[in-house]
Amino acid sequence: MMKTVTTRIPEDDEEALAELESEMSADRSEVLRRLIRQGLDDWRTERALDQLRDHSITLRKAAELADVSYVEMLTLAAEEGIDVGYTTDDLERDLERI
Repeated sequence: MMKTVTTRIPEDDEEALAELESEMSADRSEVLRRLIRQGLDDWRTERALDQLRDHSITLRKAAELADVSYVEMLTLAAEEGIDVGYTTDDLERDLERI
């Protein structure tokens, strides 16, 4: 189900949208849906990483909030320098055992 949302944007953003429409061969609605989806995905990931950094949630919960796999969240946490008590080296070792 789709909802309609109306907003005002600066002229220079509208010009960038027109460029994207052409580049993506998509209409304005499709471009905006993709941009919003990407922005929301990024926001969810950042929120999950912030909570993980604060040790207020587990790695598994962070992965769930960001809608990514456990392994992907472990990788993102490592890239951000967040200590989760389980390193990518540990993961590689465990995967070799399987």
